[in-house]
Amino acid sequence: MLYRLLKPLIWLLSIVVLLSFSSSALAVGVGVTPGKMEFRVYPGGMKAQTLSVINPSDEESQFVVYVEGEHEEWFRITPSEFTLGPHEVRGVEVAVAPPLSTFVTAEHHDFSVCVVSLPPGEDLNLGAGARVAAHVQLRGLPYLWSWGSSLMAVQWWIVTAVLAIALVAAVVVWRRRRAYNV
Repeated sequence: MLYRLLKPLIWLLSIVVLLSFSSSALAVGVGVTPGKMEFRVYPGGMKAQTLSVINPSDEESQFVVYVEGEHEEWFRITPSEFTLGPHEVRGVEVAVAPPLSTFVTAEHHDFSVCVVSLPPGEDLNLGAGARVAAHVQLRGLPYLWSWGSSLMAVQWWIVTAVLAIALVAAVVVWRRRRAYNV
């Protein structure tokens, strides 16, 4: 008889506990715009865009922004951690700066900009998050060989300077040969 009363009581208690945990998780939220970021950048250059982070909840929340993917060291997030009050919006600068020494094994790289919201004082580490797809296209001269060997992406000004020096040298050699033949 006691067992018949305990079984429904245990089920009811389990449901109450689950609902109490889910109510605190439902109060947490995060909104971001734009939904996708596109960067076209030369190795050695830098491009930046603003990501708007929105706190849609009625409570103050702590936010953390970071990047996931290969070459995530190319990115700088400013600020990467901050607090937003209820319904506040904050702009976060997402900058990408691939080093000049970047060897191009691929011209296109995909990353995820992750935004995580945690309510202050929450011991359960319940939170919400959003991922923004980020695409980086490295700009530069095309491959020198059609079979796609991985060469360093050379800046246009380096190629221009080398060609100018070669042209000047060719003109000097041509004039000297012509002067000796006369």
